[in-house]
Amino acid sequence: MTRLSLSLTLSALALTGCTVQDTIQSGTDDPCATLQNIVADYPTEFAAFRKGGSNFRSLTIYQAKEELIRGHCEVWAWGNGDSAYVCTVGAPNLDVANSRYNQAVGKVSGCLGPEWGPEEQVREREGEAAGMATRFRHEGKRSPVVSVHRVEDRSSQSVYLYIGSSGRKL
Repeated sequence: MTRLSLSLTLSALALTGCTVQDTIQSGTDDPCATLQNIVADYPTEFAAFRKGGSNFRSLTIYQAKEELIRGHCEVWAWGNGDSAYVCTVGAPNLDVANSRYNQAVGKVSGCLGPEWGPEEQVREREGEAAGMATRFRHEGKRSPVVSVHRVEDRSSQSVYLYIGSSGRKL
């Protein structure tokens, strides 16, 4: 996997305004290396990737020092010692969301390598289908889950990249 191909895929994830589409860019020169470094920093609750936190009741949200998608990544730290690295972007419609989701799954898979097994499943909300998720787990090694989500929420579509414990659901 080349840096350019992952960068182009991540750049393809775009937020839309009323009529103007803003292109999203990778916030790193080597997205695959950055993804691997983020995964490796999971045991320290992503301490190397945190800056400028905002405190809430049981959650602190930090800006990410290195962003796989510039301007769209954060580190979430709950009061119980659990943390996640999350990037979120919107999509203008289901077709675009599906395309971005499928491209992101392919690129993340390429960056993680064959020892990370993917598992795709339908996301549900209140018993109804609400998108798709592909979760990657490392074979034989305790590590975080890395997942890509396509989320349907009423009339909006989002694509998420999540790195954190397998017990959390977006």
